[in-house]
Amino acid sequence: MTRENKVTLYFVRHGETQYNVERRMQGFCDSPLTEKGISQAKSVGKGLEDIPFIAAYSSDSQRVQDTAKYAIGERNIPLIIDKRLKEMNFGVLEALLEDEIPSLYGDALDKLFSLDVNACAPEGESYAQLFTRTEQAVKEIVEKHASDGGNILIFSHGVTIGNYIIQVTKSNEFQVHENCSVSVVSYENGQLQVEKIADTSFRNEGSKQVN
Repeated sequence: MTRENKVTLYFVRHGETQYNVERRMQGFCDSPLTEKGISQAKSVGKGLEDIPFIAAYSSDSQRVQDTAKYAIGERNIPLIIDKRLKEMNFGVLEALLEDEIPSLYGDALDKLFSLDVNACAPEGESYAQLFTRTEQAVKEIVEKHASDGGNILIFSHGVTIGNYIIQVTKSNEFQVHENCSVSVVSYENGQLQVEKIADTSFRNEGSKQVN
């Protein structure tokens, strides 16, 4: 059996967007990065600049692709787009203000935030469905790079990253992933290790050089 080399994945949530500021549900729908979001993306890139990355992957949402491009900057890291890394589909709740949802759809948000694996927004996808596509994408990324090993950037979304970590660690506690926070997961010979969850230190340290 060929020995697999260690593959370390750096999951990065996208920078702040207009919908984040307005507190709108933003899953499959999209909105542009704010100036702060652009600064966050550049900052996390600066904070990660001493780590040699062999590849980067991104959700197909524009906010994530833009975050990836600002973070990668002038570094020669190939960026691959994978729609399976997209945010959870919030169905009829997409683009709605969080404050207006109770009057329109009752306790839909409460059910969604219960984190039950089968919970979903009306006409949206469940956490179980989200994990299935995310896990498939991550598994393929790890397998692709296992022969050589190395560090991989994965630019994605708060719920997508958080749900993935909850499912692989069998945890019952969802940690909020701030914009451009970093979660680190490594794989070696079939063994998974979560090294960091929603760490903002890369972004914060990088901001000292960007701003």
